[in-house]
Amino acid sequence: MDESITFLHSSDWQLGMMRRFLGPDGQARWGQSRLDAVARIGEVAERTGAAFVVVTGDVFEHNQVERQTILRACEALKRIPVPVVLLPGNHDALEPGSLWTSSQWLAHAPEHVTVLTETTPFQIVPGVEIVGAPWRSRRPLSDPAAPGYADLTADPKTTRILLAHGQLTSLSGGMSDVPTIDQKALEAAVADGRLQYVGLGDRHSTTRVTDRIWFSGTQEVTSPEEDDPGNVLKVTIGAGIEVEPIRVGAWHMVDHRADLFDEESITALEDWFAELPDKERTYVRLAGDGSLSLPLLARLDSIIDAQGEVFASVERWVKFWTVRPAPDAADLESLQLSGPARAAMEELRQALAGGDEGAGAALSLMHRLARDAG
Repeated sequence: MDESITFLHSSDWQLGMMRRFLGPDGQARWGQSRLDAVARIGEVAERTGAAFVVVTGDVFEHNQVERQTILRACEALKRIPVPVVLLPGNHDALEPGSLWTSSQWLAHAPEHVTVLTETTPFQIVPGVEIVGAPWRSRRPLSDPAAPGYADLTADPKTTRILLAHGQLTSLSGGMSDVPTIDQKALEAAVADGRLQYVGLGDRHSTTRVTDRIWFSGTQEVTSPEEDDPGNVLKVTIGAGIEVEPIRVGAWHMVDHRADLFDEESITALEDWFAELPDKERTYVRLAGDGSLSLPLLARLDSIIDAQGEVFASVERWVKFWTVRPAPDAADLESLQLSGPARAAMEELRQALAGGDEGAGAALSLMHRLARDAG
């Protein structure tokens, strides 16, 4: 192709996704942010002169999303000023009852949006063809990308872009429970000129596989495990190829591990929270280890509770939360309990000495309640 072409590649919008760890308020704001990121893709398209936008699978979280989600998605798509091509993925497959054939989608989908329902190549702009491999069920029987390019032949006058969804065999680690995409076969199709770019979806982190094979990643972060989410790819194909990730996401989801043994370590955690930006758009999953006196444990609880009001959400990572109470005699005597309450405290202290961690948590709660009541 003599002239270059620029387009945008996105995937895994998963509109309608729920993240219950955010709570009702955080969930609502995060869900809206996912739509806002779609609108920002339109702004990037206008700014970069992109000719079109492709979305490689999982536009929606599932085929039974609420009508409101579909209508708001259509409104966000209207804010993209160039043609948009959507590929059904495993979450929104072309199966019976698919939302792509629903009255809500058909009545409100913008005219400049095309949903790929076949593998036949079509011309998106002069000299550029798109071919897709839409998912027809959530559990394909073979390589989900292969139907899109298996029968193609090279055409030196055409730039051809494959849209596919699924994990690469080379990146799945053998953990995928459905057939994976054969990377070597894709590379061969690029090498022999059948394909000039392969846009992949399913992996939520922006990932370069080769110069011409990329996962765009999701437009807005969905999990702390994701390495580089929140981007759209600007792809320019001419004599060569240039791929540039451009950030459109606004949220952060982070893991943090704290070793908690003394007042200094508690202060360090408090300082770490204070330094994080965009708190209202940040989810923190906190891992912790150590042992603390009852006053320090009460202070830790207060810090985490307070930060949970400031951040989108702060959650103790149960799997990696092993902060143990270590009450001493002075801690317990400071409660100044008497009667049945003191008897309960003594019973819990004995249980803790016998290795009952639940007793330590109960003592910590008793200390905190007595302190607050005082």
